[in-house]
Amino acid sequence: MKSSHKTAGIYNRWLFTLGGGEQVTFAYAEALRDAGYKTTLVTHKKVDVESAEKKMGVSLTDIELRYEPLRPVTELSGISQEYDLFINTSYLDYFPNRSSNGFLSVFFPAEIYLSLWEWCKRTIFLPSLKLLFIYPTDYSGFSHDTFEEGKICKWLGESSEISFSNQTIYSLAIELHVPTFAVSIVESLVFFINKKTVSPDRKRLNHTTNTLRYFFCSSEPIVNFAITHKKWKIQKISLVKLTIPKWRYYLYNIFKLLFPKWEMRLHGGPGVTSLSDIQSYKRIITISKFCQYWIKQYWGLESEVLYPPVNTSVFLPAKNKQNWICHIGRFFVTGHSKKQLELIRVFKELVDSKQLIDWQLHLIGSVHEGANHEAYYKACLNEALGYPIQFHCEAPFVEVREVLSKSKIYWHATGLDEDQKKQPILMEHFGITTVEAMASGCVPIVINAGGQPEIVIAESGFTWNNREELKEYTARVANNSELRQQLSIAAKKRSAYFSKKKFRERFLKILKSNQKT
Repeated sequence: MKSSHKTAGIYNRWLFTLGGGEQVTFAYAEALRDAGYKTTLVTHKKVDVESAEKKMGVSLTDIELRYEPLRPVTELSGISQEYDLFINTSYLDYFPNRSSNGFLSVFFPAEIYLSLWEWCKRTIFLPSLKLLFIYPTDYSGFSHDTFEEGKICKWLGESSEISFSNQTIYSLAIELHVPTFAVSIVESLVFFINKKTVSPDRKRLNHTTNTLRYFFCSSEPIVNFAITHKKWKIQKISLVKLTIPKWRYYLYNIFKLLFPKWEMRLHGGPGVTSLSDIQSYKRIITISKFCQYWIKQYWGLESEVLYPPVNTSVFLPAKNKQNWICHIGRFFVTGHSKKQLELIRVFKELVDSKQLIDWQLHLIGSVHEGANHEAYYKACLNEALGYPIQFHCEAPFVEVREVLSKSKIYWHATGLDEDQKKQPILMEHFGITTVEAMASGCVPIVINAGGQPEIVIAESGFTWNNREELKEYTARVANNSELRQQLSIAAKKRSAYFSKKKFRERFLKILKSNQKT
């Protein structure tokens, strides 16, 4: 299998996000490197290698990171022909492949046969809105986001950047919040415009709110604004407001408030793709049989299922588990919402009916940026008042692992009240967190939709079709320790089927069969 002279390139536009899709990208890279390929990860935004290795549980030794200028996906085809094997793992980026061995890794297929309205939206309306509005196209280098007092707080990392595509911004203002004010914190900040060090034209300090407001002007268009904070690990500062004195920026914020789904499309989403672009890849690989079915429906093409790798070895059941039900998922209301509000209401009904006594619900997840998402999180907080429900917002991995370890039951409800036949994209396409929970010894009680029933089989948990079944199965497991122990052991055993080791074995088998064709 060793073939050190061969090269492999793996593309992912979103690599910097270090999410579930990126976990798959890194797994491909590790497997190819260990198989003897000179392996390169191709992306656009800087990836913190140390953070990636720590968060994703990977080793990037001898794997090259190649950064290309951010440009339309149609201009990226030339990169693929530079490699003996090219794998496109980037969500919704279906540019033509020019490698002799091109694999397309699909997390969920976009429809390519568009209605007139959808075609106009993708080719006319969205590009026009991008030209009309002034808005930040990208935030990078921030350590994390939190939702506090009705605001999204973007906490500074060592070097935090905001990018703009518009060429008419000559001034801006930022507002920073410091939990505990000290002069040394202010002095530790360095500001940059277009990679050049600058000083603020004005600054204003509010001791009552511990906020600092800085005003900047530039003689050239501002396309990049950055803040370095060398003491970011010990002195916390968050960005709470960005202001650009342009009517097109204020119009953008109104649009963002009124049409959040459209606003998200300004930052990414499916374009116009032809079937020939997809057929230029030698093989199509997808993450579940659920996705495989929709690839056939949307594209009329065959594909192979390669379940995502889950680092099951780092999740272990606690010796003394608690009466906890847990759930993991971002708080947001567009796309495949995780339905935390509905789960809170189900939990309350179980408590009120005395079917659950001395049990807690633990909800883990970040809050997606945007007023509607913030309002949804606040609604969840209000709905939970007076009940044993805990929120772990922006929890570090150590805390996530601890909650999973101590929990006895795991809930998942993505797709609840949605029509799977009409809107399959709103389902959970696989469900890595479900596998992580099972590896932690949680009994999964998950919705019978999307990729979830491929993970949870009869002897390892329950899949439900409606709220009544969710309540019935939860009460049964919660109040029967023998059944719970039996399912917990089976769930942990089942989780091994989706381990990184299994992923590698299956991928190398695909690779070997590809070499024979």
